[in-house]
Amino acid sequence: MLETLDPTRLPIHGGDATTVIVTIDIDQLRKEAGIAQILGGTPITAAEARRLACTAGIIPAVLGGSSEVLDFGRKERFFTAAQRRALLLRSATCEAEGCDIPGTWAEAHHWIEWAQGGPTDLDNAALLCSHHHHRAHDAAYLHERLPNGDIRFTRRR
Repeated sequence: MLETLDPTRLPIHGGDATTVIVTIDIDQLRKEAGIAQILGGTPITAAEARRLACTAGIIPAVLGGSSEVLDFGRKERFFTAAQRRALLLRSATCEAEGCDIPGTWAEAHHWIEWAQGGPTDLDNAALLCSHHHHRAHDAAYLHERLPNGDIRFTRRR
């Protein structure tokens, strides 16, 4: 649902857009195949939580022993409307090699993950269609930026 609804058409509660809190145990976060929990919802993988955090109003809550909150994330990771317009000037389509999905349908992706300290700026941004954005967060694929600016995805062996 988070990936299919237009966030500008969602209701606003108390001045804030609807937000989903995802909880994850610190040990699970450290695992590539760790499990997270949408508050009041069903389990998802840690990788899925990291990917959804790129575009959805998700706040991660990292838990230690006895459900002690170790870190409660922030939402400032989103690219602004002005940054998205600048990305569209740079790339009219998805930046994946050979992809022609319009950039207006693409998602702004942090090249260095926001959770890993990657800044929310144009030098760290890529416009990726949903298909390639999933690949960018899939450990089965490597991705590299080519000299012409395209992003090449290759399956790990």
